[in-house]
Amino acid sequence: MITTHQLSNGLSVIIEEMPHVESASYDLLIPGGIVCDPADKVGAGLILGDLIGRGAGPLSSRQLSEAFDDLGIRHGEGVGSDRYAFSGSLVSDSLSRALELVSYMVREPHLAEEEIPNIQSVLMQDIDSLNDNPARRSMVELSKRYYPAPYNRPSLGEANGIRGTTRETVHKLWQDLFSPRKAILSIAGKVKAAEVIKTVESFFGDWSGGEVQVPQFGLMPKHDYFHIDSDSSQMQIVFASPSVRFNQEGYYDGKLAVSILGASMFGRLFVEVREKRGLCYSVYARHGSTIDYGTVTAYVGTTPERAQESLDILLKELHGLKGTVTADELERARTNLKASLVMGEESPGARAGSNAQDWWLIKRVRPLSEINAAIDKVTVSSVDSFLASYPFKPCSILTLGKHALSIPTGLTEEGL
Repeated sequence: MITTHQLSNGLSVIIEEMPHVESASYDLLIPGGIVCDPADKVGAGLILGDLIGRGAGPLSSRQLSEAFDDLGIRHGEGVGSDRYAFSGSLVSDSLSRALELVSYMVREPHLAEEEIPNIQSVLMQDIDSLNDNPARRSMVELSKRYYPAPYNRPSLGEANGIRGTTRETVHKLWQDLFSPRKAILSIAGKVKAAEVIKTVESFFGDWSGGEVQVPQFGLMPKHDYFHIDSDSSQMQIVFASPSVRFNQEGYYDGKLAVSILGASMFGRLFVEVREKRGLCYSVYARHGSTIDYGTVTAYVGTTPERAQESLDILLKELHGLKGTVTADELERARTNLKASLVMGEESPGARAGSNAQDWWLIKRVRPLSEINAAIDKVTVSSVDSFLASYPFKPCSILTLGKHALSIPTGLTEEGL
């Protein structure tokens, strides 16, 4: 059973009672994230997200860490493009204490200045490691060019922004962004909704703050082909094209179509590019979306000598999917998607996260029956209709390696 409640300060609370389990999980989402960093301090939010866990309320950094560990609370913080996230899993009896600790973190962080250099050092190492991880680097570089600012900012921040962040920078971010308005607290597990609401009211009821204005998602830049020279024995090929948005008509047609292409070793890309021809060491396609955009991304990791053929086969499989999907392929993709949903249904962590995401995007929680019904509606014909609307072009392609590749004429142009 799912209960929703909104505190007078604007915090939305979602509670799913799961009496058949012994654990509980929480997800707290707060609007903000990397898109809200100052333009010359991209990465400041990452420092804030880490700093918040290093002492809060009456607890020092070590005491806060030990407080979570003493009760076996597996807690973590994260900073996304447009949000700050706090999540944890625990024995249900420890939920009240866990929420108290989280309330200290979001409401009374110490933001100790002496901790900032260590955090900066770790983040700079992460940026420097991109040179040792060309696959990751190629995706970062494509995202910079594919999405509109500020949604094209890298998830690991920018070196100058991280170096230039001070205690004043992060304190102002915390003051401006950490507010209960539009924030979401999702809890699932062996809990009673009425008791949870009382607990949340006691720790978060007098939390206050203004309404956070997250930048709107703007117009997509022009699609194009980009090449980055790199003296490497590998060649990275990354692809992105527009697709269906979250919860839009045809959403599950798109999810299943892309799954048929490249979600596993049974996908067409793996079979055609790697298994049959041995052209690459890694290949996949994925579908990602929000209410603002949908994107199909594909990746091939290969050698310079095999790169052109790998790209040609990748594009052939993408653009040859319409009219060739079989009933068996569709049923396999449908079964795999449903299996992941069923397994998630049994996990408090997955349910808390899924419920929070639904509320974040569409301001309601979709029951599993609704999702299953939407997946069941997908047919070979509806997949073809999706592919007619989203034919994997126009697209953007980025290569990283010793030489540029040949791209079919018109592939990146609008209206084709």
